[in-house]
Amino acid sequence: MSGDYGVTIIAQASPVAARSEDHLWRSISLGGDYPAVRAKSGAKVTTRTAMGYPPLWRAVNLIANSVAGLPFDVFRRQRDGGKRVDNRHPAQRLLEKSASQFVSAYTFRRTMTALALLHGNSYASIDRVEGRPVSLSIWNPAQTIVRFMDGEIWYVTYFNNQPVRINSRDMLHIRGLGPDGIIGWPVLELMADALGVGMAAQEFGARFFGSGSNMSGLLMIPGAFTEEKIRNTIAAWNSMQTGLTNSHKVALLQEGVKFQQLQIAPEQAQFLQTREHEIRATVANITGVPPHMLGDSTRTSHNSLEAEGQSYLDYCLQPWLKTWEMECREKLLTQQQQDNDTHIIEFNREALVQMSFESKINGIYRQLEAGLINHNEGRALLNMPSLGEDGDARYRPANWMEIGSPAEEMQEGEPDQPDTSEDSPEDSPEDSPAMTALRQMILDGVQRSCEFEQSKAIQTASKRPNDFLQAVEALCESWAANTLPGLTAEAVRAAISAHAEQSRRALVEVAGHSTADTLKTHVAEAVSAWGERVSGLAATICRLVAVKNAPAKYDGIDFTPPAGVRKEAQQGLDWRREYGRGGTEVGIARARDLSNGVEVSPETIKRMVSYFARHEVDKQGEGWSPGEEGYPSNGRIAWALWGGDPGRSWAGKVQKQMKSRDK
Repeated sequence: MSGDYGVTIIAQASPVAARSEDHLWRSISLGGDYPAVRAKSGAKVTTRTAMGYPPLWRAVNLIANSVAGLPFDVFRRQRDGGKRVDNRHPAQRLLEKSASQFVSAYTFRRTMTALALLHGNSYASIDRVEGRPVSLSIWNPAQTIVRFMDGEIWYVTYFNNQPVRINSRDMLHIRGLGPDGIIGWPVLELMADALGVGMAAQEFGARFFGSGSNMSGLLMIPGAFTEEKIRNTIAAWNSMQTGLTNSHKVALLQEGVKFQQLQIAPEQAQFLQTREHEIRATVANITGVPPHMLGDSTRTSHNSLEAEGQSYLDYCLQPWLKTWEMECREKLLTQQQQDNDTHIIEFNREALVQMSFESKINGIYRQLEAGLINHNEGRALLNMPSLGEDGDARYRPANWMEIGSPAEEMQEGEPDQPDTSEDSPEDSPEDSPAMTALRQMILDGVQRSCEFEQSKAIQTASKRPNDFLQAVEALCESWAANTLPGLTAEAVRAAISAHAEQSRRALVEVAGHSTADTLKTHVAEAVSAWGERVSGLAATICRLVAVKNAPAKYDGIDFTPPAGVRKEAQQGLDWRREYGRGGTEVGIARARDLSNGVEVSPETIKRMVSYFARHEVDKQGEGWSPGEEGYPSNGRIAWALWGGDPGRSWAGKVQKQMKSRDK
């Protein structure tokens, strides 16, 4: 059976005091059976009359529809700290699809929220099969009482003239602000006088326009009229002047009768001002909905609308969303799931944020750029199909560096301690002519190849925007094959191929965020930041072909890491694998060389001394020493990657030997 508002809640018996055989069963609407309250303004406040007050109807509708429209899911926590919707959980169907055989999840949440807004409480019994929730049935709050019995909370109502009680564990109870945390205040009853002013103003306006556009006055009649003639005169006057259809018509008065108007203009009576004030001071305050959303035209500047829209999300909806989440977690999850925190029920509040298409695209682009999402996830946010496996990769800008890392500090420079990276292809002036020539050949070859790569990428974006991805594949493959073809060592070819693959991924990412018109500009911006990649590739190749040998003046100095350094570097690598944090890519590469006993260069010794001097302060941080919380800290792991205390002592010793030779 459908109620007055088109929503069937449940067929229930009338309250005990008002039961009769003729009205034993009926469908319950939002109106329920709460008694009417006569406000001091004279307005009769019931659920039906209150919902007939447009600002309140609008406010209840907004909040109820907002709560019902948000995604509301049961999530299972993942081992990596994330969470995923658990579609197999029985509560997931109740909250997102169908609350019962006859009521959808959307209608259920909307109705429950509306009831709680109006009456302070809404109730739904939880039907279970073998302990699993299978259905939610809304109860009429006007016929439900809450009792504390036998140390537990029970909910009591009537079915078939018989009282029925249900334990709190099987009752979903959405409550507003209340006196004891068990039930919510009856809002309409408490706010009857406040709402009554606006409702009385609305009734005044209806009666004013229903009785005509002119207010009542006096008919002044000369002499004496009989009672019958008086009635006939008044009836004739009303037939001519009462009602909207007779507005502004000319009245004909006979036998010396005169009309004296006794009206007060609506503006003088502040009729319109009263109604606007009631929107702001009453309904907006009761419900928390910003006044402009209820039709208040006095606060409509762009800035205020934006601020009040955010206020609606933060201060109006948030308490109701949190109430739903906590109640559903307690009643729809098993005790084990709650105790072990394996599941969580929550709304997706991000769905509340509506933005322009341009802002949305920029937001997705920033997430892609930071590696927070991949291309397939970004396309899903735009309701676009997946790109397949090619869209699952994550990217971040190649020139990003960790703050405080050796690469970052190398870029900024250290005036007081000039420092040349061990990856730099430059070497001391004592290098042999052959080494110098080979190094210069590598530098020139890499520089020319990378300049060609960058210019070809821009040219391809300009001439072939529609098949740019296919052209990039061919470009990168050809570039890898033709860069320094004379260096055939497998490790060198692998380094060149890795550079080409990195270029391909970067260009694919740019293409994913560009149109045919903007592709060339975006590609040009991307490749302009590839300068460090060029020097990095040259340094890698130089290292692989053993260009960086120690000068002859350092003959006799042992640049091979001792056992203590190798052991500490290996410890850093083990920690890195275990905890997935601490150190940088430069530090990891350094640890691999040290742990394997690879002979290092003089530049590496200088770099190690510089690193230990800068990061000595890290020892003061929490988690540095065993037994401290957070051990090993990120700084402790990074310190170990560079050889730890044994590495600092060894590098300092070797540097002193080098300085003695430099003199």
